[in-house]
Amino acid sequence: MKILTKQDMLDYVTGATILGCGGGGGAEGGIRMINEAFDGGHEFKLADLSELPDDDILCIVAGVGGGVPQEVRDKVAHYAERFPRDQEARLRRLRKAAKELSDYIGKEVTSFIAAETGGGNGVLPMYLNALEGKPSVDADCCGRAKPEMGMSLTAVAGMPITPLAMVTPFMETVILKSAVDDIRAEDITRHVAVASGGGVTVARCPGKVKDYRRSTVPKIVSNCIKIGAAIREAKAKGGDPREAFMKASGAVLIFEGKVNDYTFEGTGGFNWGEWFIDGDGEYAGKKMKVWFKNEHLVSWLDDEPYVVGPDLICILERDSFEPLSNFIRGTTHAGKEILVYGIPADDEWKNPKGIELFGPRHFGFDIDYVPMKK
Repeated sequence: MKILTKQDMLDYVTGATILGCGGGGGAEGGIRMINEAFDGGHEFKLADLSELPDDDILCIVAGVGGGVPQEVRDKVAHYAERFPRDQEARLRRLRKAAKELSDYIGKEVTSFIAAETGGGNGVLPMYLNALEGKPSVDADCCGRAKPEMGMSLTAVAGMPITPLAMVTPFMETVILKSAVDDIRAEDITRHVAVASGGGVTVARCPGKVKDYRRSTVPKIVSNCIKIGAAIREAKAKGGDPREAFMKASGAVLIFEGKVNDYTFEGTGGFNWGEWFIDGDGEYAGKKMKVWFKNEHLVSWLDDEPYVVGPDLICILERDSFEPLSNFIRGTTHAGKEILVYGIPADDEWKNPKGIELFGPRHFGFDIDYVPMKK
């Protein structure tokens, strides 16, 4: 077990936001939680799963939600006026969700774990662990960000997602005792999120450490810290952050150019849309399209399927080398000069169950998954 410095945590946010593939919660929220924890004198402790006893209990905590139409937000506006949305209120919801689940199963949770890699949702459980004096684990349940709860290595491994506890922005609590499967649990939770103006805080998938060892991407926190540190150091020394990033992450540049158009729609608790990119440099004369559902999930190069989920599609602004998010209501990425990278997903996603949950056919595309290395 080791104690992470504030710089470690900020480097984590950088790496995790890139691996968030346009989703995974905002870096701004993650940095705010980090600052608050350190200002309060709390420590971020990081442990390998092998360091925790087999029968200790872990559970996932995360925000679930996304875009909804304006009329949905208007419908709950009079409730929202009565409940603050500041950091203190978010912490109350987070702690309430975790306590409701712990009380329901009648067991103390040793550590809260991230459902996905992301600048916000990756920090969230580490933040709660720090405030409660618990260790965080050097792992998460995806190795990237994903749009749906059921797209998780816990599902690949057959761990039940329920019971789960939801807390709305209005401090209402919903306990889902059981569900037919993870997809059904996702649908129920997403409907609660939509009815609550777009989001809920969820604690779910309580399980033993020995089960989580086969349901996570190990060392992902350390890897994100390494990626963030490599980029930061390259920028500070006047070096090339692109080369530093690719060396640290195993990423491959798959396209670069200018965003010709960017479409966005917030509905059903998700953000949906497409990037249309005109190539330049070695990609001059070529075109790429990237489809997203919260996260970048399917790409086409000159109208032919290219890199697709579960492999990672990461889009960064060329000059600043900052990752770009799909949570940008009211603005657009059109006109930006960008770099598009591909990173192979963790091998645990490459089995038939993983491809069924995260491949392009899951999202309705008549496209077979082909590993990006091919």
